[in-house]
Amino acid sequence: MLLADIATLFVYGTLMRASGHPMAMRLGSQSLYLGPGRISARLYNLGSYPGAVPSDKAWDSVHGDVVKLLRPASTLAWLDKYEGCGAGAPEPQAYERVIAPVILRAGERRDAWVYFYKMPVHRARHGLALSTSIR
Repeated sequence: MLLADIATLFVYGTLMRASGHPMAMRLGSQSLYLGPGRISARLYNLGSYPGAVPSDKAWDSVHGDVVKLLRPASTLAWLDKYEGCGAGAPEPQAYERVIAPVILRAGERRDAWVYFYKMPVHRARHGLALSTSIR
């Protein structure tokens, strides 16, 4: 599978439907909601927004929304700008967009784009109440 073929996106924090954030509404108009999901990561409170950091610990998971992008290339382009990453974004970039396995509520596992935080988190607080449970 080519990276360009990945149309699934996992979001947490301000991009979740329930956040009411204008960018979440924009994303909602350009995608189909597939349901809640989770990734293997730790969520950190970075002040006015959260950051997920990949984790290999079985007990670490971040809950969020899984969507199918209707126009992946154009939607990912503006999301990259919003997250401050990708080609043309100034360094240092706090986020990076990568492919990661996501588990949907029914247990289905699929690859999805995820924005992971990549800066040091030693001053950030772990754990937030921003996510939606899929239990």
